[in-house]
Amino acid sequence: MGARMESTKAPLPDKEILLGFLEKVCNGQEISGSPRLQDFLTYVVTETLEGRGGQIFGKTIAEDVYKRPPSSGIDSSNLVRVDAGRLRRALESYYNGDGAKDAVRFHIDSGQYAVRFETQFDTPPARTGPRRNLLIAATAFLVLLVAGGLVYVFLQTFYPQSGRIVGPAKGLNKTQREVLLNRSPATLEAVDLATQARSLIFPASNPARLTATRGMFERAVELSPNYYGGHAGLAQIVGLQTFLLPPGEERDALIELGYWHAKVALDLSPASPWTQSALGWMEFVRGNIDEARSISGHAIEIDPDDLSVLNFDSLIGIFSGDFNHVVQTANPANFEGQDLRRHVFTVSYAVAKFHLGEYDAALAALNEAASLGGPTSPISYAYLIAAHQRSGEESTARKLLGDFVTSWPNSRLETLLRRLYVHPEDADTLFDALKAAGWKSSDQ
Repeated sequence: MGARMESTKAPLPDKEILLGFLEKVCNGQEISGSPRLQDFLTYVVTETLEGRGGQIFGKTIAEDVYKRPPSSGIDSSNLVRVDAGRLRRALESYYNGDGAKDAVRFHIDSGQYAVRFETQFDTPPARTGPRRNLLIAATAFLVLLVAGGLVYVFLQTFYPQSGRIVGPAKGLNKTQREVLLNRSPATLEAVDLATQARSLIFPASNPARLTATRGMFERAVELSPNYYGGHAGLAQIVGLQTFLLPPGEERDALIELGYWHAKVALDLSPASPWTQSALGWMEFVRGNIDEARSISGHAIEIDPDDLSVLNFDSLIGIFSGDFNHVVQTANPANFEGQDLRRHVFTVSYAVAKFHLGEYDAALAALNEAASLGGPTSPISYAYLIAAHQRSGEESTARKLLGDFVTSWPNSRLETLLRRLYVHPEDADTLFDALKAAGWKSSDQ
């Protein structure tokens, strides 16, 4: 018997029946192991049934479900958004599996928390017959013929015979844009948006910048869920955001979200250097350092000229203490003639020189990075101060330290870097030099 799922304005089943389906979902394998997601779904379903769906906001969920009143001083909006995304994916998985035949489905549309109910109706089977079957077969053949031609053109455009994937890091040429426009204008917009967002990731120590860039990647995913770049970029941004948070459930939820997007990107385009880079970064965030180095190395092997891949590889190298690797791979001199603006590997190279004790070389590299348009941030400026201090230019270091305090009075630099560095002694190397210049941490 055929069936179709419709969003209906007809009267819904009795409340008790709806709550029975709610209990069935909560007992499903997708969320049965997560009391928080069960509470989240139960809350939004019951509030919607009581006619208060339009009054459900992130702050009300934080207060009523997570028991975090505004007076607690804790911003739980990010955690609510992450859990909402997890719940949407869990519901999709449930209705594609054990809940496929449920007569009532619950949906939480993107950007909303109120529940949208769908009911399933039986429909009569389609009328068949010899002439109808022949027509269907002929139509299907023509559709496959046309679709096959389009797929061939698309694959030849985006997957040349060399086997090298043409990724958004290099931009799309005219032919590629025309093919993609004909295939899906939304996907073309998603590619453009993700490409632009990728160039805006650094400097990444500014929370507002990360939030804005994350929004661009999220929009790219909304426009084209099957475009790997949106997921890969979102994984990288979310991974960076985790270091702005203290250990706890909100940080754990972000890590889970970032890793999920990295795995989606991997499923969509496993040979893409961007995909491999995002997965490597998330492995670093999860504490799997050797795995992170290996995967990030694969990304560089796939495309040594993808400078955005080199950015994250250099961060993994710096914060895991592999300074020699960074010096070997991230020397800006190897990329002469290329646009190096906002590429953080130019700063990573200088930082590696500092940790190897080559302070004059670190100073020269930091100045070179700034002249090339490398990102300036509290981190890069702190290393500039430390390099002057260790080079014997103590008066310059003290002057720069005064400028630092004026420019970034609330940088929380020490907290951030101690979360990033795998080995505490590497962070000590920097802060010992800063303290010698008169540094006093303002971190609470």
